[in-house]
Amino acid sequence: MTNNEKMVNAWQQKILDVCERILQRQLTDVEMSFVHTREGFMALEMIEDSVSQMNAVELTAYLNSDHHG
Repeated sequence: MTNNEKMVNAWQQKILDVCERILQRQLTDVEMSFVHTREGFMALEMIEDSVSQMNAVELTAYLNSDHHG
């Protein structure tokens, strides 16, 4: 695993931890997939900034926004 991959994995986990703290529950597979499918630094920065400012209702909708069924 490269240093960039390690950094991305750590950043994704940090985002997931913030989401679980806000939601006060474990994330669903769909919600985790929303974060895990983003790997670009700019995307992760945007997601981190966004989720840290959302309430539980907004965050749930955001994390499920890619789910189509």
